[in-house]
Amino acid sequence: MRGGAARWSQARVRDLRIRHVQRIDAADVCEAIERHRRHVARGRDACESWGPGSSVSRVRLAAGLLDLAVKWNHPRGLRGALGERLWGSRARRAAAGAERLRRIGLVPPETLAVAERRRLGLVLESFLLTGFLADALPLPAAMPELRGAPRRRRALARALGETLGELHAGGLDHRDLKHSNLLLRSDGSIVLLDLDSLAGRRRPGFRQRVRALGQLEAYAVDLYPWLPRSDRLRFLGAYLRHAPELQARRRELVRAVAGWVRRRLAEWGRKDRRDHHRFPLAPRRAPGARDIPPPPPRGW
Repeated sequence: MRGGAARWSQARVRDLRIRHVQRIDAADVCEAIERHRRHVARGRDACESWGPGSSVSRVRLAAGLLDLAVKWNHPRGLRGALGERLWGSRARRAAAGAERLRRIGLVPPETLAVAERRRLGLVLESFLLTGFLADALPLPAAMPELRGAPRRRRALARALGETLGELHAGGLDHRDLKHSNLLLRSDGSIVLLDLDSLAGRRRPGFRQRVRALGQLEAYAVDLYPWLPRSDRLRFLGAYLRHAPELQARRRELVRAVAGWVRRRLAEWGRKDRRDHHRFPLAPRRAPGARDIPPPPPRGW
């Protein structure tokens, strides 16, 4: 955290290993986890997000004084457990990713606790507790309102380009830029989620940049086909201000991104994604129409 590192405490409660900041204790962590499990048992409408590998819900503790987002990284079997033994649990990697973002000046949700359930040294499941951002919405939830608000939408395009540009200029690469991993706050700033997908110790190369830009554009084509070209240009201009070395390769970059998007849309067209995530929703296609080739992406 800015102004000094958080002071962490360690605890063990039954088979949970807990690391938490001092303003939340181990009993609070356990209670928040149990409440989240109950939310999951009630179904996706009780959660903020829902997917096959994880779920997130809002939990209030201590008479509302603690407003938490609890992310449960679901059990993933032996293969997943072995991978997390090598690289650390997803919750632990996300906490480390948040600290890396702070170092380059981007502000993630405050990390309050990490909890892991282990057996024979293997991580079976993990939990990340952060401060809940009550003034923020996932991009797919915010965009319908912005469709009729061009000034706010243009500001969003610039803010998103600035955020991604600062991320890459700081030597970091987010490998899972789903629109549901982007929160829009009431002040217009962008918050990145799923920080266990954060990687890199040097500036991303050309291919990594194409993939990052392509991920954002593919979701835009899929979810917001009405998005005008001018907004895309604002986004790209803001991004390139942090990558002046790419200005001379702008056309090459745009062509490479367009090719990446076409391949991703074709891949999505062969899948049923209706139950994969609460946000984004399924592709906007009628049942039985998944074999129809996807439309080409609109240009920048």
